Amino acid sequence: MRVSDLGSIGDLESPIDPGAIATARGLTLHRLLFNAYEQSMLFLPERPLSEADYRAMAAFYDPALVAMGQQVRPALERAAFGALDAYIEASGPWDLGSLIEYLQSAIHEYEQSPSSLVAAIEATPRPRAALLYLLVQQAPDFLSEASAMARAMLGRFGPAQSELMKVFIDEYGYGVHERKHSTLFAACMRSVGLSDGVHDYYFHYLASSLALVNYFHCVCANKQAWFRYLGALYFTEASIPHFNRQLSRALRRAFGATVDTSYFDEHVHIDKHHRSMVLEALLAPAVRLYGPTIIPEVLAGFEAFRHLQEVADLDYLEQVAFADGLAAEATSGPALRGRRPADEPLTFEEPEGELSYSHVHDADELFTVERGRLEMYAGLEPVVLEAGASIVIPAGRLHGTRVVDGACTYRVQELASP
Repeated sequence: MRVSDLGSIGDLESPIDPGAIATARGLTLHRLLFNAYEQSMLFLPERPLSEADYRAMAAFYDPALVAMGQQVRPALERAAFGALDAYIEASGPWDLGSLIEYLQSAIHEYEQSPSSLVAAIEATPRPRAALLYLLVQQAPDFLSEASAMARAMLGRFGPAQSELMKVFIDEYGYGVHERKHSTLFAACMRSVGLSDGVHDYYFHYLASSLALVNYFHCVCANKQAWFRYLGALYFTEASIPHFNRQLSRALRRAFGATVDTSYFDEHVHIDKHHRSMVLEALLAPAVRLYGPTIIPEVLAGFEAFRHLQEVADLDYLEQVAFADGLAAEATSGPALRGRRPADEPLTFEEPEGELSYSHVHDADELFTVERGRLEMYAGLEPVVLEAGASIVIPAGRLHGTRVVDGACTYRVQELASP
């Protein structure tokens, strides 16, 4: 995150529509919010620390910066998630029986069909690349898994606190580091050639992927959202086994016997247990104790996270499609389909090694290399664009560049709407 990016936040009093997460504003909001949450957690590399490491640690955890992050955090949360309620229908008479019936029927319906996301991945031209990119999108959550849950553990709130601790202990491998879920996910990443360093792929994170992590931190950090947290927790614990079983198979089909799928296989087993624990030992007792007035909040958390997951799946697939088509378009020319530039071109000249950190545009743009060469990143592997190459960067698609082999001149033009 650079200071120059802050201008894209806009009015913090205006919540962003969840469907507009893949915008410059959405990306900036969720990067800032993600960093604000992460400053309250400890991250250390598993190697000797250099002087540069100490300086970076002191800078990231600087008390003044942490305080600033916490000061702006409520406004960022309202902007990021304030519009979610428009997608939630929780009206009508509810009691414990109808709540349980609704939640279970929603999960049952979800489990009746194969995962559309896994099917779409395996239908792409490069399923291995798509699976690697999916693991990268999961990394901001899974490499520090259950850290958001830890925010919900403190205080004194009866038997529910002890029941939640049982789930938390499972996530942390009962104190055995090798069985800790984040350890298992790191092993999966290494087994397919990815780095397991925390945020080594930071600039590849889609805004929608960060939104999933941020939502759990939000409902755990804000205690008035406790009952929303219970609804979101039930959705994720109940829906994961069906998805992870299919993802595990897809990984083995793509990478063979060398891939370590222990993380996903473990969740197929343990989250069936967690599904019952959350429903029977947390949700149901809460409704019995506090009354049906909390049910709309439980439903709000369940539906909000389900909607964010749907948005994230679509965003991810659109990014994969953009990355898959980038090399072909650079060779054959952009598919303008009769569209014309909407403004005068902006021309940039950059030296060798110059980086343009990943960002998104809010309109389709025509990108043309006039001189030199650069690498365009839309996925994990760059596509080299030579002088004369021209592509269309769709609105909302994450991309960055690096100049190679001397200076490079390129121009960017916004395209008129079709």
